[in-house]
Amino acid sequence: MASDINVVFMGKFGYPAGMASTKRIQHFLDYLNGVSASTKVLQLRATGAVAAEERAGNYLGTDYLRIGADIKLDLTLIPALFRYHREGIAALRRWRVAAGKNVLYSYGGVTVESVFLILAAKRLGYRVIFDIVEDNTFIDDKLSLPGKLRWLAGEVLDRFFLGLADGVVVISNYLKDLYGRKVAASVPLCLIPISAKCEAESRAGREPGPMKVVYAGSFAKKDGIEQLLDAFESVQEKKGNCILMLCGTGTSVKLYQPRIAANPAIQYVGYLEDTAFYQFLQGADVLCVTRTGSTYANAGFPFKLGEYLATGNPVIVSDVGDVRRYLSHMEDAIIVEPGNVTAIAGALEYCLDHPETAAKIGLSGADKCRRYFDPTANGRLLLQLIRKL
Repeated sequence: MASDINVVFMGKFGYPAGMASTKRIQHFLDYLNGVSASTKVLQLRATGAVAAEERAGNYLGTDYLRIGADIKLDLTLIPALFRYHREGIAALRRWRVAAGKNVLYSYGGVTVESVFLILAAKRLGYRVIFDIVEDNTFIDDKLSLPGKLRWLAGEVLDRFFLGLADGVVVISNYLKDLYGRKVAASVPLCLIPISAKCEAESRAGREPGPMKVVYAGSFAKKDGIEQLLDAFESVQEKKGNCILMLCGTGTSVKLYQPRIAANPAIQYVGYLEDTAFYQFLQGADVLCVTRTGSTYANAGFPFKLGEYLATGNPVIVSDVGDVRRYLSHMEDAIIVEPGNVTAIAGALEYCLDHPETAAKIGLSGADKCRRYFDPTANGRLLLQLIRKL
């Protein structure tokens, strides 16, 4: 049991609803709550519809607080920043357990939003864990001026404040090697990959009707949406009998909307809440993780891959990062060259022409998901790291 452990998860992620980052945190919370640890969530700079919701609450046994939704680049900035840090530090002080081991789990490492809160947590006696899920040094999306400033600040903060970490969690072997060179040898470094709850059931193959090709996630450049659209339209023109369904959100969605609107076989369903989202994935015939071959794409590890594999449906995935460490081509997934439209189209055609074989690949992928991406196993790794601190 871990009743002596108190963990505050902090970061700029959606909570309790959200996409990849939220799912990663929630799986950790579920495990820690299950072993009687105390958990809290401090959400930084909530935006969109989430910002208008209740600022504080409890979800599945975890108290949470949102701060900084009112921060804007106008005359209210200075008082808003003062309130932001005052509320955050007050929460860390209030949530601290005098007789226990207090841990601040900072998703994304050190950022502009988190640096002063991390410093305050250290003064309050918290051990600090950084969760690193990407290498922003090689970010390949076009950024706005504020985005560029945040990126530059993040680089500086990572360089000068990484020493605040008592432990580091990374999501890929690339990041393990990178941060193994950055942090002191005395700082525990733990690889915790993606996680997904796998409840896949056997399917007899594709149901009658057009093959449903599904992509769900963000629409950033690294996600290879343009290449997926090119490949799909090539197969659709050649063979027909397929539709592409896109789900998710992001500022880049608007770049693809004219193309989506011009093709009735391509549907964009927007952002879906959890229950509808997992039903959406389960109803797919083929799921696609067609990332580009950029260093940025190779550094992390797509969380959606675990969610896709967990459905038991066949998955087409680009050969990036750690994919081949866990999956074998044509056994557990159809692995394609990153950014190669012809390869993606060929994989889609294969699934269209060989539905029974594709279904077997999907079930084998689900087995690998259970083996490598089990949330309980990942939670156990985190608890072991915490006990080392």
